[in-house]
Amino acid sequence: MPKFSTLTRLSMVALAASCGHQAFAQTTVSQDTAAPDTIGDIIVTAQKRSERLQDVPVSISAFGAAQLEGSGINNLTQIAPRVPGFYGGSAGATRPQLYIRGIGSRQFDAGSEASVGVFVDDVYLGRTAGTLGALRDIERVEVLKGPQGTLYGRNTIAGAINVITKAPTDHLAMEAEAGIGNFDAYNLFGAVSGPVLGDVVMVRLAGWRTFTDGYMRNLQTGNDAQGINNYGGRLRVDIEPSSTFRIGLIAEVLRDDGFSFAGKTQGTTANPYAVFLARAGLTPARSSDRYGEFINGDNLLDRNVETFSGKAELDIGGGTLTSITAYRHNRAIDDRDFDNTSLDVLRQRSDERSKQFTQELRFTSDPNGPLSFGGAVDWIAGLFYYDDRSLRVDTFTFGADSVITAARGPGQVDVASTRYRTKSIAGFAQATWHITPTVDLTLGGRYTEDRKRAISLGTTTAPGLPLVSAPFVTPTLKDKFSSFDPRITLSYQPTRDLNFYASYNQGFKSGGFQYVPFTAAQASVIFQPESLDAYEVGFKTQLIDRRLTFNGAAFYYNYKDLQVLRVVAVAGGGAATLITNAASSEVKGFELEFVARPSDTLEFNLSYAYTDAKYKKFPFNATTDFSSTRLVRAPVHSINAGGQWTIPIGSSSLQLRADYALLSKFYFEPGEGKAIYGNTTPLTIQPSYGLLDLRATVRAGQFRVSGFVNNATDQYYRRTVLALPGQLIGYAGAPRTYGVSVGWSL
Repeated sequence: MPKFSTLTRLSMVALAASCGHQAFAQTTVSQDTAAPDTIGDIIVTAQKRSERLQDVPVSISAFGAAQLEGSGINNLTQIAPRVPGFYGGSAGATRPQLYIRGIGSRQFDAGSEASVGVFVDDVYLGRTAGTLGALRDIERVEVLKGPQGTLYGRNTIAGAINVITKAPTDHLAMEAEAGIGNFDAYNLFGAVSGPVLGDVVMVRLAGWRTFTDGYMRNLQTGNDAQGINNYGGRLRVDIEPSSTFRIGLIAEVLRDDGFSFAGKTQGTTANPYAVFLARAGLTPARSSDRYGEFINGDNLLDRNVETFSGKAELDIGGGTLTSITAYRHNRAIDDRDFDNTSLDVLRQRSDERSKQFTQELRFTSDPNGPLSFGGAVDWIAGLFYYDDRSLRVDTFTFGADSVITAARGPGQVDVASTRYRTKSIAGFAQATWHITPTVDLTLGGRYTEDRKRAISLGTTTAPGLPLVSAPFVTPTLKDKFSSFDPRITLSYQPTRDLNFYASYNQGFKSGGFQYVPFTAAQASVIFQPESLDAYEVGFKTQLIDRRLTFNGAAFYYNYKDLQVLRVVAVAGGGAATLITNAASSEVKGFELEFVARPSDTLEFNLSYAYTDAKYKKFPFNATTDFSSTRLVRAPVHSINAGGQWTIPIGSSSLQLRADYALLSKFYFEPGEGKAIYGNTTPLTIQPSYGLLDLRATVRAGQFRVSGFVNNATDQYYRRTVLALPGQLIGYAGAPRTYGVSVGWSL
């Protein structure tokens, strides 16, 4: 704690000195024309209708197009450090680990569900392998904290991320950007928008390309990992045949390939050279370079994602009827050196394919229409259907240095495969009753019913030995999960600039099937849903002609039936993962945010989150109990600070920007780093670290030139770890990166 206190004081001093800016939850999306000399209103659609952020009785952080561009944000994991209480890690593009207020998931296979729901243009991204796409040509990103069971519903027990892409314009508009940076990085972006058939049909087309060599170097092959090779495009067509009928069509493609994630093996506290399933007497080569390691084979990624959606809106008497239809195809191949060492022990190739169809119908009342009963009630009701078909095949190839090859000779291969089908239906409704001009009562609820089935099989060339000790095929595994999730909110808004609220929400995360099962018995264990009762009180205020914003919230969660992943022994001395409902927890804390604009050219903010997240009951196995220990990836303290100074230079301007994010110590695995829980547990501690990003932008007419330095202090930290039986592998976050870009807009 003394170390954290020192870092905290230093960050506050740096903030005061730089007057930097990171507009946590206060990105200006649209300005209030009634008060042009004040901080603009932020318009969000978090509750399926356009509202001022300060009027919404929910904890929300919003980032508009200007801030995303000004901060160089192009990925959800870059959003996380700018939102206190939000942790975003990953072990590559297909393995996101998103946690809000200590609640998240590190299961990323088709048999499990995410705890943080991600939605793009109202389309739910069901498979986590396609969640971390490129945030390019984006109008706004909204991060909603706490369970969003009523309006978002599906698996939003921790919160929801709502991404809105840029819509076509009614006039010709063009954008272009090109940039370069260290690690041989470059990026290209272009967009064109405008009418093609008067004011009836408008089109927007955007394309992008992002490349950077990885910052992790494989010293054995000479190639780099943890890089980016991403390209894609999006076509949006808006059709408005009449003033009461609108159609929006979107087609998007995303591609990733190249060298994927790689880390550094740390072995165990007893033996830093320990390697899972390696033959005895072998010692892997180790490098002292934090960003370099000897790895027998490079890790490869090949991901293709296509999304097609259509949104139709019809204004009828009293409100708007909306239909959203979407199809999403995702294929991700992740081929990696499993042990991540110079030894040739084990390689895993994961091939996941999914086809997702969703349909939502909803009716939103018009506040001025007859169905609002003279403005007394605003309401929304709808139906949601979800159909996902997925296949995952994991192929494990044993190398010359493995115990399996030593026992049976070369060419040993195990395969674990599962085919999944999920059908879900839901009905939801929410109504806000304006009891008085200053008091609102919101009641909502959603009923969800999931029907899931799966068939798993395994093959092996080495019977009696791990991983798959014997061939197996399961019968069709089936289960049904249902939940009713209510919401109650009472808000008091005595003036436009003061809002106080209290809420109760219930969250639900569906049950599912095992991650890469190696036996029929393991595959047959179906884990049940999680549930969460969330209580929150908060306030939102704007003072001094709205030049000062001060918001806060306190929350308490009762989190039950946690789906926990643990390593269990299998036949022949191997190990496998098993997901069961084995824990309950309690999460409580508070968050404060402060945003000020003392002048038209100067903005700054400071925000803080305190999160106390502990397992109330977590019996891991017969000898290990994690009860009363802290949840993983849940730092107690997080601070965000920053500022922006715009200096007019004739008709041009210079904008200086600084962002700083600080996380206190946290743990990647249960056990709080205590050695009593095993000789890899102490290696799962992530010490406190802070990230400083700097950016300068010159704007002259239609052109802009930006220079940036991310992680300016070159802070070393790990973005995640992989804990194997008797071996731990850490994956470093990006070191200092820098570059320059040139942009143009019309």
